Amino acid sequence: MIYIISYIASWILGFLMFMFFPEKGIITCLLQAHLIFGVGFFGLFNFTGHFIFSKRVAKSIGWVSNGFQKEIGLISLGIGISSIYSGLVANGKKAMPLVIVLAFFLIGAGINHIKEIITAKNINVGNVFIILPDFLIPITLLILLSLK
Repeated sequence: MIYIISYIASWILGFLMFMFFPEKGIITCLLQAHLIFGVGFFGLFNFTGHFIFSKRVAKSIGWVSNGFQKEIGLISLGIGISSIYSGLVANGKKAMPLVIVLAFFLIGAGINHIKEIITAKNINVGNVFIILPDFLIPITLLILLSLK
């Protein structure tokens, strides 16, 4: 649920940025907001959950806690920091490589969450509520970058 809130907040922040910096253009403002706040927040929050609170997060997803969560946490931290940097440097124009990595990571995770619902009947909150942002975040960024 927190990722849906940050996704919506990214749109709001993007429009607010455009109100204060109209010379940047609406697409640039939206892209920067999604990179810095949306994906930056996603990465840092995901790192905190999977790396620091591994057992609690695993339980909410319906997983058994294991070392792979630490790896998910670390890649999420890298994505979050890279996204904040990409949003701040060159107005996000050079973010495509990062967004490609993010798209494979999130869309792949979203497909896996759907598979777990179907095959393992895993309807835990952490497995179900993450599906929408797993697809919305990368698709939004790919569209914004294509419009840039």
